[in-house]
Amino acid sequence: MEQTGFPLYRCSTNGLNWYRIDSPTVFTEVQRVGSRYVVHRMEAVIYPEKARVLGLIAMDDGHVHACPAQEVEALLRAAQ
Repeated sequence: MEQTGFPLYRCSTNGLNWYRIDSPTVFTEVQRVGSRYVVHRMEAVIYPEKARVLGLIAMDDGHVHACPAQEVEALLRAAQ
């Protein structure tokens, strides 16, 4: 199995959500709500949460794509 270097950065195709994936079970989401940005930190414990993180890593559902680290990190700083 290929090792994945963390963190990984993803953006939703609709441009409303950005993700920093820190491990196979932890990610931080920045969500645009109107003109504001809200930050959610998720630590996956149960299977559906873990499947969500693995889906973000694999980008296999067509709803997310890779994006620049600087973009996500800037949004995280601005939201906090």
